[in-house]
Amino acid sequence: MADPEHEEDKKILIEILMKIERQLYFIVFEVGNNPRGEPRFRKEFVELFPGPWNEVAASFQGARTMIEKDEINWQYVEGLGMAGSMLKWKKSFLDETIKSKAVGRFLKIANSILGSLSKAIPALEIVKEYKDHVEAAMRYVRG
Repeated sequence: MADPEHEEDKKILIEILMKIERQLYFIVFEVGNNPRGEPRFRKEFVELFPGPWNEVAASFQGARTMIEKDEINWQYVEGLGMAGSMLKWKKSFLDETIKSKAVGRFLKIANSILGSLSKAIPALEIVKEYKDHVEAAMRYVRG
C-alpha cells in the first residue's frame, strides 16, 4: 500500500494513462481524416496501423497495474514531477488539450508524460515508441 500521500497520485496517474490510451486509440483507429478531410496518415503508413496495438494496450495495462500495486519508486516518481501539485497540473493540461481536440498538442503532452513515466515504469517505453511512430506517420500534426 502506498503511503497516504500517494493514494491520490495513484488514481491520477492511472486516469492519465487511461486517457492517453483512449486518445491514442481514437487517433489511430477512429479518426480517418484530419479536420480538412485529408487522410490522417501519410499513404505509405496507412497499412501499418493497427500494427502492434495489442502489445501497446498490454503495456498500458501493465503500467496501470504496477501503479495500483505500488510497484514503483514513489520518491523517483516525485523527482520526475509526476506526483502532487505538478501531477495535478499536468492532468489539467492534458484534460484541456483532449477537450480542444488538438491532436498535435495532445501528442506533445503525451510525449512529455510518457517520457517521464517511462523512466519509472519501463513498460511505458513501448507506448512512447508507438506514439512517436504514430506522430511520425501523420500527414499533418497541428494544434
